[in-house]
Amino acid sequence: MLTVLTSVFWLIITLGVLVTFHELGHFLLARLFGVRVLRFSVGFGKPLWSRFDRHGTEIAVAPIPLGGYVKLLDERDCEVSAADKHRAYNHKPAWQKFLIMFAGPAFNFILAFVLYWMMFVVGKPEIKPTLGEPVKLMASAGFSDKDQLIEVDGEPINTWSDVSMYLITAGLDHRDIKVTVKTARGSLQEKTLPLSKLPQGIKETEMMTAIGLQPWRMPVPAIMGDLSPQLPAAQAGLQSGDLITEVNGTTVKDWYDLSEKIGQTTAPVRLSYMRNGQTKKAVIETFATDPDNPKRQVIGIRPMQPDEQVREYAQSLYYELSYGPVKAIPMAWQEMLKITGKSIEMIGKLLQGKASLDNLSGPITIAQVAGDSAARGFSWYLSFLALISLSLGIINLLPVPMLDGGQILFLLFEKIKGAPLSERFEVRAQLVGMMLLVSLMTLAIYNDILRTLS
Repeated sequence: MLTVLTSVFWLIITLGVLVTFHELGHFLLARLFGVRVLRFSVGFGKPLWSRFDRHGTEIAVAPIPLGGYVKLLDERDCEVSAADKHRAYNHKPAWQKFLIMFAGPAFNFILAFVLYWMMFVVGKPEIKPTLGEPVKLMASAGFSDKDQLIEVDGEPINTWSDVSMYLITAGLDHRDIKVTVKTARGSLQEKTLPLSKLPQGIKETEMMTAIGLQPWRMPVPAIMGDLSPQLPAAQAGLQSGDLITEVNGTTVKDWYDLSEKIGQTTAPVRLSYMRNGQTKKAVIETFATDPDNPKRQVIGIRPMQPDEQVREYAQSLYYELSYGPVKAIPMAWQEMLKITGKSIEMIGKLLQGKASLDNLSGPITIAQVAGDSAARGFSWYLSFLALISLSLGIINLLPVPMLDGGQILFLLFEKIKGAPLSERFEVRAQLVGMMLLVSLMTLAIYNDILRTLS
């Protein structure tokens, strides 16, 4: 329950910041051009709180945190007195109306840039993108254990997020790409990853598995370390140094495999293990509460510590992705351009049918990821907030009625026609836009529910 409340809290914070900044763009440009703003609302529905500023604008906070709006004086929506006609939106030149509509998404891009700059200045803990034992396409292309990815498709790589972004977009096109790695010995090598061999119609969620990309992780055999005598494993007879070979009759490869199998099963748990060359068996009848985390149920097993050389290598892969305040400016700009470009590319692939609609996410996923990123640290949350801000800006520029991009498209038609569009046309277009947005939101929430249930 606490996890759900935490996710909801961070969803409200996330959308509150992004929506406020987006609507602030519309608000400030409208004020700049002398348009009267009737209401500035964060959220939809009947206001929970509101007040009027000295210009007569109602500032409101409403209960549904999935958006917001700026209501402008407009003769198409209400009666406007002769004295106020010059302050009505519909009486402004087309270029001013364009800038008012464009300002919302533009402020989202500005916010994303500032957030990325803050992220780089604060510093984000990362892991060097280093390969484990490659399989499938990675193995056939000649990649090796401990290869560190330096460039993918001609683009420099700093994080695993970069790797996923470039491989997935290239994989959807089934396009072979060049990958530069630094080997364990320190030499640079260029290899060709044959993404053209990926199965047709493969989903993005299956892409990394089909490619055979496996991040390096510390080798940890399923050998018992020190066991607490108060927990079920020790009470069932397990001792330090025992090698677990099977869980409920299924072979165990290493400690990671063992942890996964234990996490997926319920008591009783039947274990086979090796001690002094002899096979033994143990049955763990019940789970116990983890002394270090009351929310977890455990059987009380711990791995042996890897040797010092392995620990030192693992430690060398961790680094802080950070820059000084000046250097962070171009780096934030590059990051914003990179994410924007890949986001637009993915939208294009969705429209072409190359990317699956399963990728659409709604408020449930945003809440979960917001909570997770906040738990990982301030810089991770800044990165997430910047990504969502960019997504909001890009989506709002799509030429769909009800969105800013749709309003900009109407202004373009108006300019070409040389006269305002008919009210009947605009109403019908807005209705179509609303139906499209409701359909997409329904699909996104459906995808959220499926992810949560699975």
